Amino acid sequence: MKPVNEKEKYAVEWNESAQFFFNHNSYKHLITHISGYKKVLEIGCGTGQSTLALLRAGCCVLAIEQNPYCIEKAKELVASAGFTIIESLEELKPRSVCFLEYDITDPLFLQETLPRVSADVVTCWNMGTYWDKQKEEDVFPKMLEYGLTIDQIQQNVESSYVELVIWNACIIAKKCKCAVHIVDRGTYPLNRLNDPYYVKLKKEFGFGKIKYANIKATTLSSGGRLLITNGMLNEEKAVPILFISVLMK
Repeated sequence: MKPVNEKEKYAVEWNESAQFFFNHNSYKHLITHISGYKKVLEIGCGTGQSTLALLRAGCCVLAIEQNPYCIEKAKELVASAGFTIIESLEELKPRSVCFLEYDITDPLFLQETLPRVSADVVTCWNMGTYWDKQKEEDVFPKMLEYGLTIDQIQQNVESSYVELVIWNACIIAKKCKCAVHIVDRGTYPLNRLNDPYYVKLKKEFGFGKIKYANIKATTLSSGGRLLITNGMLNEEKAVPILFISVLMK
């Protein structure tokens, strides 16, 4: 059945891409970079493959996702694997998950929900989103307030939104007094010498340490959520990429 709107379309496409990562143990590998952290606030759980990997590693997870179609698929996946879904975040325990439908750029999340949250690490992996008129009307003013220009946003609206989300992830980590682990997809290695962005975030938010890792991987494009490469949709089936892992604490 054809998706009825952009939210559902995103959920269907991302599910294919995320399952590809899961089948190739990409999430399992990423978890090694946050070993020792057991209480995870996951920003953007998508259709649940990353959440399932965290649960299998023994974590308890508070999963924040703005797309209800993604949450529905995530709950089905986690439940089918035998893990417990908790309705109240105060009742979280190891190998259980609480899903909350929120856009973390919404001030209400910071004001009403975050004060009730404790976490060892905030994760923000492979962030993306659907786009429709309502979404654009909501986030454009937020991106401008954050400091992006109209030209910057128009050049790559999704990258601009991801930057806004990452900035909010750092706010959340500092309020929780915990680490933040950001993973993005890239084409060249990132390190302390060629990174002007995360070093700036580290300084802005007062994190003491920053650790980089560049992990070779493959992503599904055609057949999943299409990648944009150099401003163009990438129609290839599978595309070699790097997972850029940045842990700040």
